[in-house]
Amino acid sequence: MNDKKLLQLLKKDPNAGMDRLISQYSGLVFGIARGIMRESCTSDEIEDCVSEVFIKLSTALASFEPRASLKTYIGVAARNTALNFVRNRIVPQSLDAEDSFIELPDGGDFEDELEKKELFAAVLREIEALGEPDSQILFRKYYLEQSSKHIAERMNLSVSNVDTRAHRALAKLRTKFGGN
Repeated sequence: MNDKKLLQLLKKDPNAGMDRLISQYSGLVFGIARGIMRESCTSDEIEDCVSEVFIKLSTALASFEPRASLKTYIGVAARNTALNFVRNRIVPQSLDAEDSFIELPDGGDFEDELEKKELFAAVLREIEALGEPDSQILFRKYYLEQSSKHIAERMNLSVSNVDTRAHRALAKLRTKFGGN
């Protein structure tokens, strides 16, 4: 079914439209999520991510105005959701969360731990501000510890391009934070 007919079906009969959308695009969403998450998440977490993508799409597509193909839109939604799953697995919860707490080692200093956590959050914000593909390259290279070759294959870039982008992005971060 083409994009136009699928969007019409979603507006006319949301349940039938979502069934069709899932059957048509579940392979794409699963493939993208698995490609991003397989090194750091379980298969259950990948399935949860795929489910979350379709839940988000069920509300987002009601007001979808095509600027790109539906396939592209769904692919970007899948990629962003998968990256968020991986980040949330690695990054500690916000300090604003009610159930969030900082465990201190014996003899630990609360202020030092709080400062480290705030610095970590600031660095993540700056990495995200670099934009794509630089933020994804840094995330994959330094958080997921993927090799440049692996990143290049997954992102359809050359290894030298990945290394150059990572080097330049790190230089921007060093400048932003005033040093090493």
